[in-house]
Amino acid sequence: MSSPGYDVIVVGAGLAGAAAAMHLSATAAVLVLEAGQPASGASGAAAGLANPFMGQRARPVWQMETALMALHATLAEADARALYRPGLLRPARDANQAATFRDTAAHHPRHVRWLGPSEVSTHWPAVHAPHGALYVEAGGALSVPAFVRALLAAAERRGASLRTGTRVTAWREADGHVDVDLAGREGPATFRTRFLILAPGDGFTAFAALNTLPLHRVKGQVIRLALPPGLDPAALPSLAGHGYVVPENDTLVAGSTYEHRFADAGPTPEASASIRAKATRMLPPLASAAILSATAGVRVTVRGTRLPLVGPLPGHRRTWVFTGLGSKGLLMAPLLAQRLPHFLRHPEAIPPELHPLTSTG
Repeated sequence: MSSPGYDVIVVGAGLAGAAAAMHLSATAAVLVLEAGQPASGASGAAAGLANPFMGQRARPVWQMETALMALHATLAEADARALYRPGLLRPARDANQAATFRDTAAHHPRHVRWLGPSEVSTHWPAVHAPHGALYVEAGGALSVPAFVRALLAAAERRGASLRTGTRVTAWREADGHVDVDLAGREGPATFRTRFLILAPGDGFTAFAALNTLPLHRVKGQVIRLALPPGLDPAALPSLAGHGYVVPENDTLVAGSTYEHRFADAGPTPEASASIRAKATRMLPPLASAAILSATAGVRVTVRGTRLPLVGPLPGHRRTWVFTGLGSKGLLMAPLLAQRLPHFLRHPEAIPPELHPLTSTG
C-alpha cells in the first residue's frame, strides 16, 4: 500500500461530492478525488436556484422543511451565507397556473405569497407577469461553483485533502476496507479507505458498476447576458417560470434547456436563442441583451423517482453512490450530505426511495 488510509474517499468534486466532503470531514479523514477541476461538470453550468416549490403546480419538494434547514445550516458551516440571494419570483404562465399558485400560497403561507399583476409591477416594474406571480420567500439563488469552492475550503479546514486531475481506475472491496487505484499527474497510486463514495455526476459513465443503475442524462445549457441599460440587478428578483433568470454581479444568468436526447454535450447557438426568448417573456428588456457566453452541462436524474440515489451499490457494503440530484441539487445535496455520517453507520436508516437496491441490468 503506497498511501496512508482514509475513513472516506469521495470521488467527484461537484455539488454532491463537495457537500459530502464537508459534512463527513467534521468527524472523518476524507480524501476528495476529482478527474478535472471542482464544479467542472453540471455544477458549473447552472445559476443555482433553491426552489422548494417546483413544477407546474408548485408543490413542495421531498422533505422540504428539513431540506431548507439543511441548506442554511450548510451555508453557515461553509461560511458561505453571503453567496445566498433570498427570494424567488415565479410568474404564472396563464390563468390556470395562477389559480394553482394561489392555492399553493393559501396552503403554505409561511413560505410563499401570491402577488397580483399590479403588485408585481409595483415591486419590479421590468418584470412581465400579466397573470400575477408566486413569490417564494423560502427560495433563493446562489452561484453553484462558488458554493462548491466554499464547501471544499471548509472541508480542507477540517483536515480533508483534495486531489484534482486524478482518475479512479479500479477499486477492490474487502472485509473492512476498499483499495482504490488512481491515475493522475502524480502517477499511479493505491489508497485504502473504509468507505468509497462515488459522486461523479455525469462521470458515472466511466464506471461499469454505475452504468447498471437507473440513471438518466439530461443536458442543460445556460447563457450569461449583458445587463440591459436602465436595469439595476440589485432591484431585480431571481425569476423562475419560462426558464429562469438570476442576477449575478453586473450580468444576468438565464437558463435552462432540458435535453433528453443530444449528440453534443456542448452549448449551441440554437439553444442560446431559445433560452433568451423564454427569459424575455418574463423580463422583456432582455430581447436586445447581448449574449456574453454560453455553458452546457449534463445533469443526472433517476428514472422513476426523480429523487437522488444514496447508499451502498448493490452487492457492496463499503462502496457507495451519491448521485442523481437533477435540478434539485441545492436542496438535496446539503440534506443528504448532512445525513451521510449517520447513513454510513446505519445504512438501514436510508429512506427506501433513495436506496439503489435494484439495477436495470
